[in-house]
Amino acid sequence: MKIYLYFKVDRGYYESAHASWRKHGGDFELHLLRAQHTFYSWVKEFRRLGHEVQVDLRSGFLLPQHRRAHLPMPLSSALRALLWGTRLDVWLLQKSLIRRIMDWQPDVAFFPLGSGVWRSTLVQLKQKGVKLVQWCGLPAGTMLERDRINLPYFDLVFQPANLADGLRAAGAIGRIEYIPIGIDPEVHHPVPLTAEERQHYGADVCFIGGLSGRFHAARRAMVEYAIENGVNIKVWGGYREHFVGSPILRVWQGQIWGEEQVKALCAAKVGLNFHVDHQAGELNRGLNLRAFELAACGVFQLLQRVPSVGEFFEEGKEIVCFETKEEMLDKIRYYLAHESERRRIADAARQRVLRQHTWAHRVASMIPHLEALCAK
Repeated sequence: MKIYLYFKVDRGYYESAHASWRKHGGDFELHLLRAQHTFYSWVKEFRRLGHEVQVDLRSGFLLPQHRRAHLPMPLSSALRALLWGTRLDVWLLQKSLIRRIMDWQPDVAFFPLGSGVWRSTLVQLKQKGVKLVQWCGLPAGTMLERDRINLPYFDLVFQPANLADGLRAAGAIGRIEYIPIGIDPEVHHPVPLTAEERQHYGADVCFIGGLSGRFHAARRAMVEYAIENGVNIKVWGGYREHFVGSPILRVWQGQIWGEEQVKALCAAKVGLNFHVDHQAGELNRGLNLRAFELAACGVFQLLQRVPSVGEFFEEGKEIVCFETKEEMLDKIRYYLAHESERRRIADAARQRVLRQHTWAHRVASMIPHLEALCAK
């Protein structure tokens, strides 16, 4: 099977790949792919199973990432912003995408949510007979409108939670299949830290993720409560303007990607994890990516309870959950004071995720659905 995988590279992924490339050298495109852990793991597993994969990680046409990498970062960012603002570059990228796909003649074209592909591009590809696949990890209610209007054009949507009803209501008409999230042990695993790294990343509690008021109001309030009650926490992710007037600004560390993200997880005693705001029933299946990343890194995890926890971990033995902000605070304090118990639970979670929840397991489950689509 021939799979064409396209994803628009965001600034953070590019900067992480650029830093890794400057440090280690080699093929910049490989650094770019590795910065996006999930796609790197998919590509590796698809190829291991004997399928051809064409990877297209671009956010521009006139100044693609492998050329930008040789420019000073300030100049690179300024040129990228200028080109993006004209919209001409984006239009050229869409035309180039169609041309590349048709030249390669894949069995499926795979566009994870957030790819930035235009609706007109999807329409043209469908008219040319290309099978379109999407990975959709967000409830329809929290999608950007530009992603929501694309839903009707996908022949197959993989979703890692119980999102089908919302996706149907938002316009999805293709097949929707449930595939939980997984991890890659090559990427997420315990890493030794230098004294300098431990000083930079270390904290009693770590949270990595979005905390905007639009999509994350509930978790934002929880994090603010922890800070106001004296928890030693570092917050990574989001943008400074999101936190003006919030105590989060005092502990916010900026954006973090790639290897740095793994180090930040491993430097924490407790990894705090919340799901995005969602409708009732949407998390009766599946857990978010961070649930598996924390477990794979051997980090003790406190997860805001969702009905699907028991599908993946045994509560109290492999993961600890909370519902209210008061319960969260009590359990943070308890497990910080009980290191051996914390370590035992984290070790058990790591063994469980390696045994049952890797991307090797998940990609193997994707293949039959992709083959059935191609057989139509």
